[in-house]
This record gives sequence, structure tokens and C-alpha cells, in this order.
Amino acid sequence: MAAHDFRRRDAGAAAVEFAGVLPVALLVVFVAFQAYISFTTVSRVENIARTGAREAAQHYDPSRCVEYANRVRPYWLNDYKIDGGRTEVAGADAVYCHVEARLPVLFKGVPLDYTVNRTVTMPLG
Repeated sequence: MAAHDFRRRDAGAAAVEFAGVLPVALLVVFVAFQAYISFTTVSRVENIARTGAREAAQHYDPSRCVEYANRVRPYWLNDYKIDGGRTEVAGADAVYCHVEARLPVLFKGVPLDYTVNRTVTMPLG
């Protein structure tokens, strides 16, 4: 058998291997991207709640927790809810800030969203 016969039988092997590996590679990229978005969202939601509670506590104005929290909310966080105000912890005045954000798993409209909730309570003053 001549060398060119072996090459003819291998024709297209790279294309078949590529077609077999492509779905797995795309799945790995998708999972990595979702993990990045998820961890970023959790971090940002925690930061929003912490900043809202801290600023409201420092300024002795629990009613402005939502305003302070919205100042640090990233522009890409669209589906969110922020509330906060005065509370009491162990008999002392405190302020709380609660942030809830929904994050789509695939894309908006697919009912696989999950919700990230964070509540931060700080002493008033």
C-alpha cells in the first residue's frame, strides 16, 4: 500500500474530531461563564447591601438605606429589589438593608432564574 492511500483514508478525520469535541467545549465555556456571572452577582449584591446599611448607619438615617444602596448598584443588575430601614438588635437601634436580585441561567425568559438574597444589619451610629 502506498503512502497516499493512508492519507486518503484519514481525510476528514480532523473535521469529525472537531465536530465531536465542539459541544463539550461549548458546554465548558457556558458553565465557566455562568459561574463567573453567578459569583460576580453574589459579590455585587453583598456589596450593595453592606454599603446601603453602612452609609445609612453612619448618617443616622435608616430611611435612606435604599438610596445609598442604589448608588453602588451596577448598571447591569436589572431585576432587583432593595428595602431597608430601622430595626433593633439586642435592644440597640440598628439599620438593615436587604437586596434581592434575580439572575437568569440561560437568558431572560427561560424559567431557570435563581434569586440571590443578602441582608446586612449594622448598629446605628
